[in-house]
Amino acid sequence: MLFKLSFNNMKKSIKDYGIYFLTLVLGVSIFYMFNSLDSQQAMLQVSESQREIIKLMIQLLGMISVFVAIILGLLIVYASNFLINRRKKEFGVYMLLGMGKRQISKIILLETIFVGIISLAVGIVVRSV
Repeated sequence: MLFKLSFNNMKKSIKDYGIYFLTLVLGVSIFYMFNSLDSQQAMLQVSESQREIIKLMIQLLGMISVFVAIILGLLIVYASNFLINRRKKEFGVYMLLGMGKRQISKIILLETIFVGIISLAVGIVVRSV
């Protein structure tokens, strides 16, 4: 029941989840790009001096990737709080109907997992193309 409810809530709130979804897709694409840079064929066909520069660049990109992960994590927390605040009345109705806070938390978790899985797939496809 919670699965069906959270899926229907996502369909109803597609406009609210749109920005959240696009942000996650962009984040997945950036991480995929940063982390796959060192395995590109062009990187394998360089001289020894260029290889040292590329190793340094990959280390720098690793640090930037951590920074991007922190920013993306904060953005996800902010977006989640925004969506929860926007839907307070809906959650209030659920509580009036007898649903507990734990079940409401499960609904939010399922919605977040749905959006995360879909954005992961779309982000990898977008980056691969």
